[in-house]
Amino acid sequence: MDVKNSITRARRGLREERRLYIVAVTSLAVAFICLGATLLGVTNLDAAATRWGQSGRITLFLKDDADPQDIAQLRVVLEGLGDVNEVTHVTPAQARESFLEEADVGADLSTLPSEVFPASLEVALVQGVSRERSESIATRLAQFRAVSDVESYGSWFQKLDHLLWGARMLAAGLALLVMFCVVAVIGNTIRLAVARRRQEIEVMKLCGATNGFVRGPFVLEGMFQGFASALLAVLALLVGYLAIHDSVDSTLAALTGSRVVFLGAWTLVALLAGGALIGAIGSAVSVRRYLSV
Repeated sequence: MDVKNSITRARRGLREERRLYIVAVTSLAVAFICLGATLLGVTNLDAAATRWGQSGRITLFLKDDADPQDIAQLRVVLEGLGDVNEVTHVTPAQARESFLEEADVGADLSTLPSEVFPASLEVALVQGVSRERSESIATRLAQFRAVSDVESYGSWFQKLDHLLWGARMLAAGLALLVMFCVVAVIGNTIRLAVARRRQEIEVMKLCGATNGFVRGPFVLEGMFQGFASALLAVLALLVGYLAIHDSVDSTLAALTGSRVVFLGAWTLVALLAGGALIGAIGSAVSVRRYLSV
């Protein structure tokens, strides 16, 4: 196949069928925007999960009759661990005050005595400690006699993992749906273009043109449609991201401690290359039936 000749004829085809292709590209861009928005949500959720997982905390609930000497010894042990950044002793009165400040259940809880709330040690781990390491530390700390219970928030992270898994499956399913949409739309678009140029194809075949010579321009046209649709979607997502970034970023940072991020470089490359590849496949499949004339 003469690549230069195929590119020249593909450019001519794009000019002649520009209205048809503009409609196809615009329609497919909507599908790519939906996919890109889902991937953007998964990317930010994954970034937040990584941020939370690396800034772990462990809460050690102390027994009511715990010996102050045992508590002091426990603090010394904790502060000596390289994975521990800070240890804070929360008394029952402080726990009660904190609970009353954050509680919003529509009932008067001010009469609750301090004894209802157990004393605890809030352990802040250093940045980057893995979840497995956090669970290992929590298991060992539970063996101290001053400790009645340990909360390492593993169940919460497990639920977050399930949420992430579900989001990734949704993105994968949406990617398959977009792939079928691209193949169908570009296939039908190329089929209309081929039908309009059928006489030209017949003449080329009678003059000895090979299948690759006939197919080449249409494959390039389909590749362009897929790439242009994905590129248009990426640009639309980028504009939206820049428009709401400042307002959302400050709120998200206050709530989760993480920042809003855009799609990674490899994700963008995959979107653009995937759009071009699927467009080429849809075009090749569509034009195949006309190569027997």
